Amino acid sequence: MAKPKQFARPSKAPKAKAVEPRTPDEYQDAADKEEETGGKWRAGDPAKSGRAFLRALDIYDRGLKKFPANFDLAYNKARLELEVSQSPAIVEKVGLDLQALLRQTLDSHRLALGLDAENVDVRFNASQVMTSLAEVISEDEEGEDEEAVALLHESLEMLEGCLARQEMAIEQQKADFPEDGEEAEEEEGGVPVEGEGKEEAKEEGGEKAEAEAEDEGDGKEEQSAIIMNPVTPNDLLDTVHASLSALTTLIPLVGESALGNLGDMAHAFTDNKAPNYIALMSEDEQDAARLEVGLARASFIAAYADAQYSARLIELQTYVERLQAFDLPNKDADAHALTTEAQARAELVLSAFDQLEDASKFPASDCWKQLSITQDRLTKASKLTTEDAKERKAEIFESKGDAELLRYRLATMSGSTLSESVRNSGLTLLSNAFKFYKGAADHAKVLGDEEIAEKAKGRMAVIHVVAKMTSEQSAGAAGGSSSSSSASGNVSIPGPPPKGVDLMEAMNECMDDGLMDLAGAERVLEGLSK
Repeated sequence: MAKPKQFARPSKAPKAKAVEPRTPDEYQDAADKEEETGGKWRAGDPAKSGRAFLRALDIYDRGLKKFPANFDLAYNKARLELEVSQSPAIVEKVGLDLQALLRQTLDSHRLALGLDAENVDVRFNASQVMTSLAEVISEDEEGEDEEAVALLHESLEMLEGCLARQEMAIEQQKADFPEDGEEAEEEEGGVPVEGEGKEEAKEEGGEKAEAEAEDEGDGKEEQSAIIMNPVTPNDLLDTVHASLSALTTLIPLVGESALGNLGDMAHAFTDNKAPNYIALMSEDEQDAARLEVGLARASFIAAYADAQYSARLIELQTYVERLQAFDLPNKDADAHALTTEAQARAELVLSAFDQLEDASKFPASDCWKQLSITQDRLTKASKLTTEDAKERKAEIFESKGDAELLRYRLATMSGSTLSESVRNSGLTLLSNAFKFYKGAADHAKVLGDEEIAEKAKGRMAVIHVVAKMTSEQSAGAAGGSSSSSSASGNVSIPGPPPKGVDLMEAMNECMDDGLMDLAGAERVLEGLSK
């Protein structure tokens, strides 16, 4: 999926009244205050943040029971649920698993759409929920791909409608303000993008420009102004990115006969529409925009090549050549670009493992090279000091650990054609992986990402066991007693392993992610039973 949207914090609201809110605006003000509290504790205390967001959602629910036709309350409830769903640390604290929360969020967006089907903001956000839910469903072993495919097609239809409305709006803006076009483009508005979101419950984005009197309950004397914000080229590109994300998610879920149509759609976005939108931007914004579009295009091409390779429509070498799409200007300064390329190259190796079981025909050297490039990209990303890079530290080190485990699987493959020095580097690779996972766990603790922390600890425990067995086998082959160092390089067995880890569960996760094959897992179990 495309880079998750960030949402602006609600504006400060007046002090909450001690009595139950009486008007839609009072419900919104009360919810704003809880959202502000939730935002304040988001990084430092996810549990406290989650409780505040739940209180805000409860206020929205109470308000909607009293004023079921109020679009502002419906829109902002749906928006907050989407925001929560994109924060794994907070999802863990709200009492719902991600799929259940996304289904609830989609229901909330459908309610808002029922009140204003033409609103671009809610249509865009609804499409994001559909794509996210489709991703979760498709990753679930018991998930139904048919439902995921239907959601993605609906998401694309939503986005197509958004883009048409945005294009009409921006053309109208040019006609209405021919001399102020550049200033209008710099204003915030339209579909929420980086750093944008709800400005005020009374200032809902979209295409409307009118003042509406409140007719409900005690709110007859109050008025809410719905302000039209100009659509910008950034809004158009945001919709393009979301469309490409939905297309990329759809690729592995459809048959090979549908691939060509998806490719044509992606080409239209990246080669026809996006360049025109970028041309509307100021010159100092264009390079960054081209990098983002190029990265989305490369991600789609990689997923497309993976699907073709899995269907045996192309050879591995063609797959490798397709990844040249990641040769983008200025990517070395962008952590997102580097980690995305690394993930794509590791995915190629995993697909090769799935397709080629015969070790004598396995392209070990090609795969080893791809994993070396993977580590290079991840190392560059780990050294960046941008805010985005800092937020990705745990993810980067987890990926570095995964890459080393994949290299270990390659090096120890029976009948491997790799050099002897590589085949004897098993303990070194395991030691490297252990250090990277420890780094992932440490960074995840700082970032509050419990999921990565627990996964990293599980893999550290698996590595300790595998390394111990590797060392004993090396010593036995050399005719000596077991040792805590390898025959090549005197590399110590990594450890100690973290406590409280379910080793079986951790091994199953490694197998599910392709980092360990069945034979490797059986060897570990055999070693544990001795």
